[in-house]
Amino acid sequence: MTRSDLDEPVLRRLSPGDADPILVADFQALSMAPRLSEMLSERLQGRPVFQIDPIGALSGKRLYIPLPELAEACADEFLKSGADQGRVYVIGHCSSSAVALRVAGLLAATRPVTALLVQPGWPDDELVREKFDEYLGKFGPATRSCPDLDGDPSAVVAAMEQVFQDEVTALAAGRGLGGTMGAFSDLIVWYRGWLAFLLAGRNDTSSTEAVGRTTVTALTDSPSTVEVKGLSRDAYQVVELPTTQPAGPIKPELTEFIATQVEPR
Repeated sequence: MTRSDLDEPVLRRLSPGDADPILVADFQALSMAPRLSEMLSERLQGRPVFQIDPIGALSGKRLYIPLPELAEACADEFLKSGADQGRVYVIGHCSSSAVALRVAGLLAATRPVTALLVQPGWPDDELVREKFDEYLGKFGPATRSCPDLDGDPSAVVAAMEQVFQDEVTALAAGRGLGGTMGAFSDLIVWYRGWLAFLLAGRNDTSSTEAVGRTTVTALTDSPSTVEVKGLSRDAYQVVELPTTQPAGPIKPELTEFIATQVEPR
């Protein structure tokens, strides 16, 4: 996989530095709250911090990109960045854990790598359908069900996008509004990209086969129930977070705790 295969890069450098680099897989919520990668970049001065975000690539002409391809593109871009010396830390937050593991496994072939999975989650049918219903409900009462997830992935994503477009068109017609689709087009593309990423995670049944020599740690507020999909319990370390972490924007306290995990000791 090379950079030219995607419409957009999946890796963005946030800060310079010559110490051990950090790659953070996190995704922008529909809010102005800072992202984990941005907060770590501010906190860890002098450390090169990179943001992994394939939503841009998934918002282009390709409706669906398998998780291994996204990870390969990210690793390729990082290796060309010139900041690949020393131990590499790859941080995955929530549903980005699978792509973080794949990136870490690719990089671990030639250098020491630590994967930190923060509140790790693994997309499944329930999560994809839940998010589809949530986004559909933004346009009014959700009356249509999620397309069959077992079909061709690109066709599944196209069908999801078509449902959103149909709902916006119906909403505009019902209220006598013209040109409404243009106002919602960017939002629909964002929904489509995020659902395509979750679908890629749901379809990635062998992600942990590529973990290789990566050191894996799960940071969680539920240590008794946390799991790293595909790995036995003795293959990764569990570190309990100091406080319960509710869903929503990343809290500064969580960022500070993660920072302590990647600072020299």
